[in-house]
Amino acid sequence: MNVEILSKENIISLTNKKIYCYGKSNLEEFLSTVTLRNQIVAVLENNTKSQGQTFNGIPVCSPLVLKEENPEDCAIIITAFYPAEVLEQLELHGVLNRNFKIFRFANHVEKIDLAYRKKYKDTPLEDIIIFRSGPIRSAYVPGTDFSDNARALFEYMLANDYNKKYKLVWLVKHPEKFAEYTKKPNVEFLSFDWEDSENPEERERYYHALCLAKCIFMTDAYGFTKNSREDQIRVQLWHGCGFKTRVNFARCEKRYEYTTVVSELYANIHADIYGLRKNQVLVTGYAKQDWLYQPYQEGLASMFGKRDASKYIFWLPTFRMAENQLSELNQYEINPETGLPIVERKSQLEELNRSLQEKNILLIIKLHPFQKDELVSGFDYSNIVLLRNSEMVDKDLIINRLLASADAMISDYSSAAVDFLTLNRPLAFTLDDVTEYENSRGFVFDNVRDWLPGKELYTLGDLERFLLEIAQGEDSTEEKRKKLLPLMHSYQDSNNSKRILEAVGLRK
Repeated sequence: MNVEILSKENIISLTNKKIYCYGKSNLEEFLSTVTLRNQIVAVLENNTKSQGQTFNGIPVCSPLVLKEENPEDCAIIITAFYPAEVLEQLELHGVLNRNFKIFRFANHVEKIDLAYRKKYKDTPLEDIIIFRSGPIRSAYVPGTDFSDNARALFEYMLANDYNKKYKLVWLVKHPEKFAEYTKKPNVEFLSFDWEDSENPEERERYYHALCLAKCIFMTDAYGFTKNSREDQIRVQLWHGCGFKTRVNFARCEKRYEYTTVVSELYANIHADIYGLRKNQVLVTGYAKQDWLYQPYQEGLASMFGKRDASKYIFWLPTFRMAENQLSELNQYEINPETGLPIVERKSQLEELNRSLQEKNILLIIKLHPFQKDELVSGFDYSNIVLLRNSEMVDKDLIINRLLASADAMISDYSSAAVDFLTLNRPLAFTLDDVTEYENSRGFVFDNVRDWLPGKELYTLGDLERFLLEIAQGEDSTEEKRKKLLPLMHSYQDSNNSKRILEAVGLRK
């Protein structure tokens, strides 16, 4: 099927035709740049949840409405981010053989991307490996662009001399911040903002790497690879295998070749919620879990300017109050004085600190990178450390290397708890808002409490009792944890990065 890129010239041919836009992801930009608004009859969406709603005042309908239309009177404009998937749906609905005029809306960035893809389409791939982490450009959070599973895999490859064979290329926000890494041979940092740079040299460097890389590893954002060639391998390393379900379902079967998980249990879950074939899901363990076996040499107390303690506990709450552009990831908010679950008031924090002093425990609360932290400003307690994302970035701290020295961990629904489980140390879960969370974001397990490998905390009193257990060296949920451990993890070692590279066929 020949699908034309929508241009000023072919827009003229659409005069007096009814327009159906397929997909919402690029529709807003389309409406702001193309003068066809009055001709648009409907937005077509295959997602039944969207049908019957409106988008920018335009009704959202099933593609089946096209069966009632005369192709001579209509045109279809693909305004979805993945045009190939739309064409599959149109073929499935019997539309492609009815001679509808079909156009593809491409924004400024995509037109540049497609031009470079055309330029390099017959050029052999090179020994280039690309890495990228963090969300899309518009949702950039400092530090997330060089982190997580992608960074762990990159550092493993550097430590094991993969850069002698491959050129290791990172796409980050500010490449100049990584000068130390680029002193190593065959290592390069480029800006992902160069995809539409006005500087031709920057654009060329970006697209040369992107178009000719043999393998692309990403943690989170993957749309930048959508026009990849069939001989390129895209691997979605993702953040983790946890308890929360996916917000918006879309099949990713053709959006990347592979993803990694920690067990067969999660292979089945991720194949389902990400719309993948089972053979696309690699049971290797996560690269960042290797860091759990690489603790910092400096003690935790001295790292945070505190006195030595008998026990060190990390608390990693899932964000409840997200930055605005990420609010869809968290569909409700709790509104305590502290921004934390269970310990909702400043007076309770003071009470908790006194208890920690008595038990000689240092509690380190590490906020999620997406968490708004203005509620906990002025935080200063002897036995509680508040570790913000900005401090993690400034000091280049890696959470799993910190957790390697933890005696216990408190979480809620975060995949960080599943990572920590591999160390077989005490865990606890704050569940005071479990009903609200289940009714909004939701979980991958029908009864999530059956799958939480640790102590359940609903009140401040429950938290106090858990702290007492740790202080006394007790482990009341050890049996449940050991039962779930082999189900949730196929491996409990520091060889995950090695397994990932072997699974995708990358050898030195």
